[in-house]
This record gives sequence, C-alpha cells and structure tokens, in this order.
Amino acid sequence: MLVKEFRQKSNLGIKGILILCQIEFKAFWKNKNILVSQIVQPIMYYMFLVMGIGSTIGMVSFGEIEVPYELYAMVGVMGLLITSQMTQTIYRTTIDKRWGLLPLKFLSGITPTYYILGMSTYPTIGFVFQSTIVYFLALISGFEIVFFNFILALVIAVISLLFWTSLGVLITVFINDYQKRDTIIAMLILPIGFSAPTFYLIDNVPLYINIVARLNPLTYQITAIRSVLFNEVQYNFLFISVVITIISIIISTIVLRRSKLVVKER
Repeated sequence: MLVKEFRQKSNLGIKGILILCQIEFKAFWKNKNILVSQIVQPIMYYMFLVMGIGSTIGMVSFGEIEVPYELYAMVGVMGLLITSQMTQTIYRTTIDKRWGLLPLKFLSGITPTYYILGMSTYPTIGFVFQSTIVYFLALISGFEIVFFNFILALVIAVISLLFWTSLGVLITVFINDYQKRDTIIAMLILPIGFSAPTFYLIDNVPLYINIVARLNPLTYQITAIRSVLFNEVQYNFLFISVVITIISIIISTIVLRRSKLVVKER
C-alpha cells in the first residue's frame, strides 16, 4: 500500500522526461559499437539496395507525380530504420528491468507516459542520425531533395517511430524471458519491414501482398513520409500515422501503470 501511494503521489512532471532524455543521450554516445553499426547500416541499405535496384527501374509513380525510384526507395530505407530502432528500446528497457531501474524510476516520480517518451530518446537519436546519412547520400548521388520537406518528413518519421518504441516497451514489460523476446522480435522485424511498400509499389503487386501491406502500420507511416517529402501530402495517411502512435502510447501507459514494480527478468 505504501509503495502504491508513493507511486501515485510522487511525480517529477516534465523534469522526469528531461532526466531520462539526458541519460539516454549519454548512453547513445558512450556505446561506440552501436554508433558504428548506426553508420554502416544506412550506407549498406542505400548503396546496395536503393542504388542497385534503382539502376534497373528509373522513374516510378507516386500519387500524381513521377519520382526517381531511388528517392522512393530512400523512404523505404527510413521505414526499415524505424522498425529496427525498436530493438534499441527493447534493449534499454530490458536493462531497466534486469537491474531494477524500472521500478526505481517509477518510484522516483517518472510517470509511465514520460518513461515511454524518454526511452524513445535513444532510438530517436539513432534514427535521425541514420536518416541524415541517407539524405546526404542521396544528395551526393545527384538527387534533389528540398531540405524543408526532408525536415517535415523527418518529423512524421519520428512520430511513427514513437509507435514502434512504445510497442517495444510493451513487449518488454509483457515478456520476461530473453529467448522468447528475441524470438518474437526476430519474427516481427523482417516481415514488418518487407511486407510494407518499402521497395515495391503497392498498386503493382499481387493481391495477397496488397492485403498484407494494408494491414501493416508501417505502410501508412511510409506513405505519409513519402507524401510530405514529395510535396504530395496525403492527409488520411498522416492522420492514421498520428492516431496509431497515440493509441500505442496510451495502451503502453496503461500497461505500465498496472505492472508490478518487481524484477522478473530472466
């Protein structure tokens, strides 16, 4: 009862999320191995997938306009980077669970919502860093991208990232076994990334792929990002992307509020 009362009364407010953001920011820059992989991954995607496939396709249709396939696929790479960053949230939240930092943070006055947003700092920094690399690679390759449009697309992408990071927190809280969690993540990341229209045009694929793609949240997020980047804004996809992120954060917040403040990681 005392723990419950302390948990309800103690609240750091906005200071809580600032503390978490600072911790996660330091953790990102101190992890040299992760930093190297964050650099290599987008370069490999762009140089071998985007440029390799793009050299055989040329222009593709998006809405009412024609765009180079390389720019179309570039957003697809951003989509893959979004989903892959979910594993960083799972990794960081697992550390909190294993060493008892999760209940300590709650008891210190950090609310579940602020915890979710704070734990999104690590993957957000990584994603922005990787997307910027992809952006400059596209410019070096001779493609024109309006910088302001790229910034807007990046904002939509970060909002979409919050959907996946909150889902990552949810998975970590529900599953206490390392092997089970790793298995689920391995089974999720690849199908989610490649069943969405990351590298293909959704209107030009067989019906079964089209159906699966439309059930995939990443499809709506990628389309929203492309629509902003190419200045062909599709508000329905933007709306869906924002709404599912809000729903994901709300559900994760409710689960965290009801979770027991004990260490169960094994």
